Amino acid sequence: MKRTSRLLIITAVCMAFFSVAAANLSAGTIFASLGGQHGVSTNNGALVTINPTNGAVTVIGVPSGGTAISGLTFDTSGGLWGSTQNGGGVLPPPNLTDSDLIQINPLTGALISSVAITTGGTPLSIADLATQPGTNTIFGIQSPNDANFTGQANLYTISTTGAATLVGNTGVFFGAIAFAPGGTLYMTSADLGLNEDDGEAYVCPVTDPDQSNCALSTLDPATAATLTSVQTSDFYSALGISNSGVIWAATGAGDLGPGTGQFFAGVSTLNPTTGVATFIGNTGTNFVGDIAFDPTPEPASLVLSGIGLAALLARRFRWSVKR
Repeated sequence: MKRTSRLLIITAVCMAFFSVAAANLSAGTIFASLGGQHGVSTNNGALVTINPTNGAVTVIGVPSGGTAISGLTFDTSGGLWGSTQNGGGVLPPPNLTDSDLIQINPLTGALISSVAITTGGTPLSIADLATQPGTNTIFGIQSPNDANFTGQANLYTISTTGAATLVGNTGVFFGAIAFAPGGTLYMTSADLGLNEDDGEAYVCPVTDPDQSNCALSTLDPATAATLTSVQTSDFYSALGISNSGVIWAATGAGDLGPGTGQFFAGVSTLNPTTGVATFIGNTGTNFVGDIAFDPTPEPASLVLSGIGLAALLARRFRWSVKR
């Protein structure tokens, strides 16, 4: 009887542990970097997590000495990478910046490595990062702060050595990118100001005449060509997609608080079909540069692992009893 009770306890503990782990991992941790469009932020340059119910920010660490981190992405093995904004930081140019590709410890926020991002030996300023599923290739979109920016952001692939290779021109002024788990490349974008020659141009949001034609688009990752596009009510300068395919976006420091004259930032989810945003919460003066999700095991896999571990422990228990 005692042997049976011990076996049941071992099995129950293992299953409970893995069931709780599966529940905790089902939504995925929302990681973010701080350093918004206008280059200043409370906790500037910090790695943080975002509460998925109210947008509250919790600081993990500051890997880059307070330098704004514009891009953030996990590779498929769980390595965390960021792009910095060195110098300048206030849009639009001529407050120019260049970027380093940094690797970050996601548990502590400590800096692991740092290399300059260059294309053909020329320093490059990167506004956002994303990792392509399957290929594990890091993509980056050019920042308007780049010295060689021509008014439309280029899309690049970036090696872990910092070498950037041109993919193509996105045709937008402001851009943020993220890959869905299935490999679709999304981009949030906006133009600079209102184009008087474009009858379809619209200010977004209405409190910010510096931005127009805000959109959520899909891109061809081989050419940077736009495949689909829907209108959004704002430019979301930070973009990330969860392991379950939910699109998360933040306004960085792109908006003026109504009647306050102060910049504020918020986090939302976006409908990929309509572009409609569901507001989650205000991050205050913590200006989000980018959003990333840690590639975690599927909950079902954890439960199966729990069953396997329970069986293994049970087998070892029976063997020890026989001895």
